[in-house]
Amino acid sequence: MPGARSTALTVLNRCFDSGAWSQQTLNSALAKLDKREASLASRLTLGVLQNYMLLDYRIDALLTGKKKLDLPVRNILRLGAYQILFSDRIPARAAVSESVALCRTCGFSSAGGLVNAVLRKLADGDLSIPEDLSIRYSHPGWFVERMKARFGLPFTEALLAANNTEPSIDRHEAFIPGETYVQDLAAYTAVEMADPQPGMRVLDVCAAPGGKSFTAAVLMKNEGKILSCDIHEKKLSLISEGAERLGISIIETRCADAGRFLPELEKAFDLVIADVPCSGFGVIRKKPEIRMKSYEEIEKLPAVQKRIADNVSRYVVPGGKLLYSTCTVFEEENEMISHGICGFEILQEKTFWPHLDGTDGFYACVLRKLE
Repeated sequence: MPGARSTALTVLNRCFDSGAWSQQTLNSALAKLDKREASLASRLTLGVLQNYMLLDYRIDALLTGKKKLDLPVRNILRLGAYQILFSDRIPARAAVSESVALCRTCGFSSAGGLVNAVLRKLADGDLSIPEDLSIRYSHPGWFVERMKARFGLPFTEALLAANNTEPSIDRHEAFIPGETYVQDLAAYTAVEMADPQPGMRVLDVCAAPGGKSFTAAVLMKNEGKILSCDIHEKKLSLISEGAERLGISIIETRCADAGRFLPELEKAFDLVIADVPCSGFGVIRKKPEIRMKSYEEIEKLPAVQKRIADNVSRYVVPGGKLLYSTCTVFEEENEMISHGICGFEILQEKTFWPHLDGTDGFYACVLRKLE
């Protein structure tokens, strides 16, 4: 049976090599471990992803001759360094010895001496805090500079620190006693802002896995109609199964592209919920690998978001509402899209911040269609 450290190493190799999502890869790997080992594997994996730039900064300072490391060896060093720097429960000597053992079990015995030397030096060395916020909090430099330019240094550092904390879990009850669903408070509050009422016709255009549809149903007291759509047909079962488990009977599902106009939906809904695809820079606490993205990777997103917003706005009845939301904190994905939706007036908008609201970074804007 694989151990916690070897499992963490396998997941990290996939994340850093092929860009795999940590949580999906972890969920599959953790099924093979007992509860204690699974907890340690999860903590080590997410801890390394959360702090990899700082870990590399410490490791590289102790490498001689700018030695190029194989990715698995780099990740073994990251795992050992994380245990030494961040774990109060694991003695440094144990972190070193387990890392050397990991070299042997994973086919990199020749790197054992290097791993031993680097981690021993790290355990005994100077650990002064880097001045560079990007390194200190392991966020891309471009992100740090953008936040500083817009909000200033104190705000930015508080945000970076909050992004490196463990997110809280918010559970909401539905209609079957004892059954709950998990959703960040910001996402729940966004739907509350739109004020869905019993008897309404509601369309959720990017619905999977269904959290906002479930919240709307709860607020509507399971009276009315909700059409929950997603472009990925295989994800619709998550919504249907979740609704059945929670005792929600007013949700129907449909495979549909939110950016493609469907004439039969025009002016058919009192409320349209558009939680659009985004860069995800508000959920770094939950998906730490997002911090590896370059700005170039997200430059095309506003065009996609605008196409969706403009399209689904046609589905709102006159006097009805549109909820535009994202789980990011960039104005070009948020205000610059919502403020440009024609034929609507803004009723309410809010950006949620981890260090101010204790939630994910999130944006919500409720608009009313003019008569």
